[in-house]
Amino acid sequence: MKSQRKAEKTERNAGYALLAIGLAFIIFPALVVFAMFLSGAQIPQFVPIPPSDPNGYITAVALFSNVCLAFVIIIVVIWAGSIITSRGVTLIKDVKLKLVRKSLREMAELAEKSAEN
Repeated sequence: MKSQRKAEKTERNAGYALLAIGLAFIIFPALVVFAMFLSGAQIPQFVPIPPSDPNGYITAVALFSNVCLAFVIIIVVIWAGSIITSRGVTLIKDVKLKLVRKSLREMAELAEKSAEN
């Protein structure tokens, strides 16, 4: 009985931890994106920009590819955060459902015992 209660508490704590980690994975990249686009912060340089380009096309393509790569990385991190968050919510819900089923079972047993008396 105590080991089951301890396991449920551990599952619930793990669920809340996963929920917090997933929310951090969602919120932090969103704040980074807002900082990049609202304050004019430097976009990470994944593709090196050539020092001299007479037409500016290569520079434009390099800047565009840097923005696209940063966007893809941020989307992947947010997607991973949503998966982690959903796993945490599932763990929390499962523990609560187990507790409700257990209390319903106990109530049914009490009702049967009172009906027999």
